[in-house]
Amino acid sequence: MKILQLLLISILVPTGLFAQDAKAKAILDELSKNTKSYSSMEAQFEYQMLNKADDIDEKQEGKLLSKGAKYRLNIAGQVVLSDGKTVWTVLTDAEEVQVNDVPEEDDSGEFISPSNILNLWEKGFKYKYDSETNLDGKAVDVINLYPIEAKEKSFHTIKLYINKDRSGVLRIEIKGKDGTDYIYTIKNFKVNQTVTDQKFVFSAEEFPNFDVIDLR
Repeated sequence: MKILQLLLISILVPTGLFAQDAKAKAILDELSKNTKSYSSMEAQFEYQMLNKADDIDEKQEGKLLSKGAKYRLNIAGQVVLSDGKTVWTVLTDAEEVQVNDVPEEDDSGEFISPSNILNLWEKGFKYKYDSETNLDGKAVDVINLYPIEAKEKSFHTIKLYINKDRSGVLRIEIKGKDGTDYIYTIKNFKVNQTVTDQKFVFSAEEFPNFDVIDLR
């Protein structure tokens, strides 16, 4: 569950972006405008947990499909589905499904919708332009995010690597206070595909004979 908890990292605080850096703000505004225009998004990504001091370097592949508030996340032997009201966490090895309501913002704690992971900069952060660099042969702008409620977070900085056409984020690096970095690198990104709503709802036909545990 550690990987999932980090992917669903909390940004739900009632504060907008602070205009700390004009260049960063212009890039993020354009990025938000573009991502909000997509009817759907699909991202294949690599997740890496890295701590050089403790000799930790673990990698896994994942896939995220989103459509508005609906999402389908595949990672680390789990399939997490949500239609915007209910969340189904499918533990494939255990053949078990846990059912929860999508938490209200005030009660959400460390949870946000994975559909917002690609525009997580919009709430709860100060920001600053870092640099221009190359990532896998592509020119990108790097912007640092700093949580407003820093004492309540397990990380101190999030680095966004944003492609030049502002169509999306190519890499997200979460810098943990304990020296562990959590890195999400987008390998493939598709938008505006035709996706039925059934993709975001648990189906007993897709997961036959799974035990359903309703935690609502």
